[in-house]
Amino acid sequence: MTKEELAQDLAYVRTLAEEGRHAPLVGGSFLVLWGVLLGVAYTLQWLLLQDILDDGGGVAYGWLWIGYGGLGLLGVLWLARRVRRKPGTASIVNRVDRLLWRTAGMGIGVVSVACIIRMFVAHDEFAPNAIMATAFALFAVPLGTTAAISNHSWLYWYSMLSFAVSAVLWINLNEPWAYLLAAVASLVVLALPGAIMMRREPSDVV
Repeated sequence: MTKEELAQDLAYVRTLAEEGRHAPLVGGSFLVLWGVLLGVAYTLQWLLLQDILDDGGGVAYGWLWIGYGGLGLLGVLWLARRVRRKPGTASIVNRVDRLLWRTAGMGIGVVSVACIIRMFVAHDEFAPNAIMATAFALFAVPLGTTAAISNHSWLYWYSMLSFAVSAVLWINLNEPWAYLLAAVASLVVLALPGAIMMRREPSDVV
């Protein structure tokens, strides 16, 4: 291989990398889904805590979050079919973005299970409050990382806002109004950037 051929190959690889870096993000619909679901769930949690809604002796909390998980799973399965038809799905930035959100979701899942176990074992009714504070810190990681590795630098500000919300939630961990803050923040740091991404998505591949 000559130096000229090697230079051409390197230029080709660089072009592919640049194309992947500037590919449109196609995961916005998932952010809208989880942002809206969390916004509704946190609002209902606040209504239960304030006795505006009857908690049925505590049973309503369980059904609320079981329903949230069930609707989220169904929504993800439906949206996965939609996203597969989008060009750019296999680009590096979209693959990294999916991996980051999947990892963040696993982290939230681990914290959720641990907090629920503590609630029953240690009789600590406030233990689940740590879930939402942790979640917003974890939301900030894929938002910020995706902003750094792509040309979607505007996501950086949502990452910083998510970190700020997490800090406020940790400081006011057991305050009922924290769930209202989390409800609004879910729409702002998840649903809003997700909607922006969806507006910039390319048309489906037919």
